[in-house]
Amino acid sequence: MSRGNQATPVRAHGFAYQPALDGVRAVAVALVLLFHQGWLDGGYLGVSVFFTLSGYLITSLALGEHDRTGRLDVGAFYGRRLRRLLPASLACLAGIVVLAGVGLFGGVDGLRRDIWGALAQVYNWVALSGGQTYAELVAAGNGPVSPVEHYWSLAIEEQFYWVWPVVLVAVLRAGRRRRVLAVAGLAAAAGVAAPLIAGVWGPDAAYWATPARLGEILVGALVAVVLHGRRRDVSLPAGISWLAVAGLAVVVWAAVTWPSGAGPAYDGWLPVFALASAALVVGLQVPSPLRQALGAAPLVALGAISYGVYLYHWPVYVVLDAERTGLAAVPLFAVRITVTLAVAVVSYRALERPIRAGRLRWRPGLPAALAGCAAIAIAVAVVPADSTPYWMRRGAEASAATLAPIASVAELRVVEPAATPPATVAPTTTTTVAAMTTAVATTALATTTLATTTTTTLPPVPAVPPLPTGLSRPVRIMVVGDSTAWATGDGMVDWAADHADIARVAVQAAPGCGFIRGGLVPTDADDSFRGACEDFRDDRIPSSLRSLHPDVVVGMVTFRDLTDRVWDDAEGPLGPSDERFYARLVDDYDVATQEFLSGGASDVLWVLAPIPDVLPPNEGWVQALDPARYERYAAALHEVAARHPGQAGVVDLAAWLAAQPALPERPDGLHWSLDAASAIATDFLGPIVTTAAVS
Repeated sequence: MSRGNQATPVRAHGFAYQPALDGVRAVAVALVLLFHQGWLDGGYLGVSVFFTLSGYLITSLALGEHDRTGRLDVGAFYGRRLRRLLPASLACLAGIVVLAGVGLFGGVDGLRRDIWGALAQVYNWVALSGGQTYAELVAAGNGPVSPVEHYWSLAIEEQFYWVWPVVLVAVLRAGRRRRVLAVAGLAAAAGVAAPLIAGVWGPDAAYWATPARLGEILVGALVAVVLHGRRRDVSLPAGISWLAVAGLAVVVWAAVTWPSGAGPAYDGWLPVFALASAALVVGLQVPSPLRQALGAAPLVALGAISYGVYLYHWPVYVVLDAERTGLAAVPLFAVRITVTLAVAVVSYRALERPIRAGRLRWRPGLPAALAGCAAIAIAVAVVPADSTPYWMRRGAEASAATLAPIASVAELRVVEPAATPPATVAPTTTTTVAAMTTAVATTALATTTLATTTTTTLPPVPAVPPLPTGLSRPVRIMVVGDSTAWATGDGMVDWAADHADIARVAVQAAPGCGFIRGGLVPTDADDSFRGACEDFRDDRIPSSLRSLHPDVVVGMVTFRDLTDRVWDDAEGPLGPSDERFYARLVDDYDVATQEFLSGGASDVLWVLAPIPDVLPPNEGWVQALDPARYERYAAALHEVAARHPGQAGVVDLAAWLAAQPALPERPDGLHWSLDAASAIATDFLGPIVTTAAVS
């Protein structure tokens, strides 16, 4: 009989090692590894399994200590937690600080703050204050992310375990039955709190807030209290092993079917999900084929180092990304796992196990723990303080120097008599829009309405005119729109700095803001930036028009204005395929165009952006990747341009990019790098926009 199927040696009032539970750890960490690779939408549920299993194990050990000594030594409890978790955690943070110091995490927003939050075991609250869902932060291809994002779960556990031994001291004064009732009451209260938190404070709080996640740990603690004192190999019926089968089946089913950025986990149902993890733990208390399988040597070995695997894997994933390695998904995953396991094994054998076993002289008591934390906190000073996203580092400051406010341009008209827009060459192929990876192609300043049928003839790819020469003064350009307009405008600014005799560029953009007015986007976690967007449209843009006097306004919104919205006068969400949505889209963009023209611009160019190249972490992103929506959006822009002949047009950046041999770099799949944006401005947008101004 193999090790995993042997009767677990349990004393009447003790708690022995159970190999199959290491197998459960292995399953849980494997789910997380697959999730962070982008292959398993619900793989984040492995963390919930960890929570419940941890609650069971820690509480069982505490109960055993109480039986042996008649008391629970709270100080010793804290000491064991420090020895178990702190050495590897500090080593991981030290490595992150070193890597940050050499620039490997450039562009990460608030990296110092994040490391301090991880060090102080409050990173879940730091993450919650950031306004993004966990899935959005770690979705594959979604850009520079913090290498300590995964510390949120460690923070929740540690916050719980700073309080739990004190609670246990009170609970253990009661008899066995009252203990069960007390812990069951705490678990039930935490389970009820989770959906209430989701309803009042939103889905992010349901996922990240400590009170919302306590139920999962307490369910494990309840299992420990219920099972404590039983000779499990004789007092539990053999048929209970089927609970393990059912529990594991539910865990796997949820990991495969639950969405990553929405759904039950964000509605407060994780304490209920913890019942599946509890069933798995209870069912493994008696011999069974599943216990034998989970007790197999490879799974036990992975489970033994699972803490290190979880701790080190995310920084490894962040450093070894597709851009740095040039690897496809499968070989990239193999490299990441190999490095993660190697680091975890070294950490386990050289650091974690020796300290836990007392073979190293270093004693991680409170003074030593504080000293280690202080050393890391001081070392964080070498971490670059840049908290600006990579795609908006230069636009705000460089634009002010490139396009300065002036009193008037009435006497400063652009003169370039020979400027003539070149002809475009239409391709001869027909394609299905649904199969395209970019929006439908159009020409600059085109005024024809794009058909919205499923299959369409590909219109001309915009030809690029030569830069105008002999200008009496530089063309004044203002780029407006969302964060992708900011990234694109950064490139225009960079280009204009090298063509000071041809153009001056200013960027006025607001992340997440479009030009459709009113309505709520159902997939938004909250509507905190709605007021900021209104201020951007109603105050910042008009003020910039008055002070900068642009010749051309270039507008660009990638997907904000093509996702579903709910208006007060409509039942349910509307999308671009709905005529009411389409009418609002056309009217609001027409209003924006009129405001730009009445503000002094002689030309308005709306840019059609390429579809983002990201894995969709939530329904909003799924909509943002739908080619049919981009087709409908393009049709609306052409209708707006048709209302202002000779003054407004559409520039199809997506079509031009699709015709290029290689796509420019988008590190997060959405925003251009500065080099890529500069190349786009040099090879396409700069000539297009300046020619429009003088032709």
